[in-house]
Amino acid sequence: MKIARLLPFVMASVAVAFAPASAAGGLKVGEYACYGASGPLIGLGFKVLDASHYNDLDGRSPGTYAINGDKVAFHGGHLDGQQGQDLKDGKFNLSGHGIACEPWK
Repeated sequence: MKIARLLPFVMASVAVAFAPASAAGGLKVGEYACYGASGPLIGLGFKVLDASHYNDLDGRSPGTYAINGDKVAFHGGHLDGQQGQDLKDGKFNLSGHGIACEPWK
């Protein structure tokens, strides 16, 4: 009888575990691509690992990031010192560079 009452909670937990994840309410877990006026920019892509960690696409340059409002600050890794702005729906622009980054589709 107790198991039957727990089943809805277990099923809800499973649904949350397999839903598309968003880290820190702003960046989605997974690969990101960055684009300039001429198209995709090789070497700027990265992978969001969780709510505060990222890595380059080769997995060799780990770093952290922090979100404050609509801004993203990168520390360490290949994006060290870069500032993202206008964060919305997982997309943002790198400050002062004319570069847009978004989840890879």
